Amino acid sequence: MLYLYLSMKQEIKPNKPILIAGVIILVISLCMIFPFEYSKASLVSDLKFTYFTLGIAMLALMYAFMGRSTYKGLLFLLGSCIFSIICWFAFYPNTDLSEKSSKVFELTIAILSFFENFAILYMGTVTGIVAGLIFIIVNARFLKDENRCRLFFKRLISYLIILGIVSILFFKGGDWIFEISEHFKNSG
Repeated sequence: MLYLYLSMKQEIKPNKPILIAGVIILVISLCMIFPFEYSKASLVSDLKFTYFTLGIAMLALMYAFMGRSTYKGLLFLLGSCIFSIICWFAFYPNTDLSEKSSKVFELTIAILSFFENFAILYMGTVTGIVAGLIFIIVNARFLKDENRCRLFFKRLISYLIILGIVSILFFKGGDWIFEISEHFKNSG
């Protein structure tokens, strides 16, 4: 019985097939589904199957790279989204409320009036996910230190820098991926 367990353990590594499946799903999403949907789409929100397959590929790749820590990664992405939404509500210029009102009051009104502030919620969620994914990669590959206190501050500063850059790109550029693809479509 022990021999069977050890031989199975040596033969199959569960991360490799999941990694291959995640890469295949990603390639199918980017090379087949995206061009098909892009030819019929007029807005980015029309790319539903592309987003769905990219999400599945992201989950598969996260599980392949993180293993049992995938739930921690998903929890970090959720926290990153919440933090990003709060930052967008706090720093996004809002002209409806007076400047004398507190940020907590402003955040409460913004959450209650969901449809008026849908752009802030959307941008906060997207920037939180993108910044969280980039930070997970940067943290796993580049941030290493023996001192835990210094490592914490390195992680905090790098996350805030990544979130700031991603937020500025999304704020200034909006749908910059669509605009880049339109530029190449018109120039080609």
